[in-house]
Amino acid sequence: MLRSVLSRRFFLAMGAAAGICSGLPARANVGRLRVALAAPGRQSDPFWQMSASIMRAAARDLDIDLIIEWGERDRSQIIALGEALVDQQPDYLLVVNEYRTAVPLIQAAQRRNIPCLLTFSGLMEEDVAMLNNGGGIHYLLGSLMPDNLGAGRFMARALIETTRRAGLSRDGKVPLIAIGGARSAVAALDRLAGLYQVLRADPAAQLLDEVSVNWSREEAYQRTLALLRRQPQVTAVWAANDDMALGAMQAAIDLGRRPGGDIFFVGLNWQREALDAVADGRMRLSMGGHFLVGAWALALLRDHYDSGQAPITGVREVVKLAVMDRERVALYRQHFGGGGWERLDYRRFRQGDAAPGFAVEPLLAQLPPAKPLGDFRG
Repeated sequence: MLRSVLSRRFFLAMGAAAGICSGLPARANVGRLRVALAAPGRQSDPFWQMSASIMRAAARDLDIDLIIEWGERDRSQIIALGEALVDQQPDYLLVVNEYRTAVPLIQAAQRRNIPCLLTFSGLMEEDVAMLNNGGGIHYLLGSLMPDNLGAGRFMARALIETTRRAGLSRDGKVPLIAIGGARSAVAALDRLAGLYQVLRADPAAQLLDEVSVNWSREEAYQRTLALLRRQPQVTAVWAANDDMALGAMQAAIDLGRRPGGDIFFVGLNWQREALDAVADGRMRLSMGGHFLVGAWALALLRDHYDSGQAPITGVREVVKLAVMDRERVALYRQHFGGGGWERLDYRRFRQGDAAPGFAVEPLLAQLPPAKPLGDFRG
């Protein structure tokens, strides 16, 4: 099975072997810069809509010309669009390694001496080997990724504890199923790895089945329908994103189950419909805030371009996500609904003395603190 690159140490070793950034010219620039992204998602995907909207707001604040093309979850299209963007000679290329597209895009940028930053979904070990076998990459700055491992772990702990507190364990066991994302996405693998860490530490948590779908609500609906018919004892569903959690939830409802009553769900993305479900108790929680990763990436590139000191060279930075539970949703929507994230001043994302670092929670200071796991109520 493909393995994701999870450790900062491994990424730095890759940088040393490949000679990351050794070819970058020393410079100290000011003024506008051009950044390009071949987004792997569909233009209609709620997560990618939100991410693109926030990136455009950040680009406005950071004096960046941002070019986004849409790959529509088609590997060939993503690569073709990325190569076409490279031909436009942007100052930087943002690369998302969904559908294993990072290697050809990084190599295309290398041929044009265009620095790259990995975002949202990073390299697998096999990708690193391919890049090193190709003679090394001198224009790969590093990566900025959501903490998908930590998010998957938190979701699993909350789901299992909530199910126990609701009295839905069977013979001391918590029977659950997992709906994972695309196997070609590092984000999906990392979230599942977080789930499995919790399962290994809690023998009473009983994973009855795991399926992977292509981030599709309809496919999650169909697969969950089959799983719950075969295993009606399931009382908990872990889903790698909100869209799949919503599809799985609809399947449970169609089978006469009561989400938030006799079966619990968790997801990830802070999608509008998912927050509706969190607010009325049908869904236990949604992890999120990773739609800000693109804005942080643009701020890092602004710093890099202005200083010429390569502050992110070879470093794997991780953005810590935040939890949205029932107690927080109303205030979150009050402060950030209706385009609140787009109105943020993204100059504060630059890594100066007053920067919030790479964590979503400090940006939610006006919300009640997230409940520790031991305080969750079923």
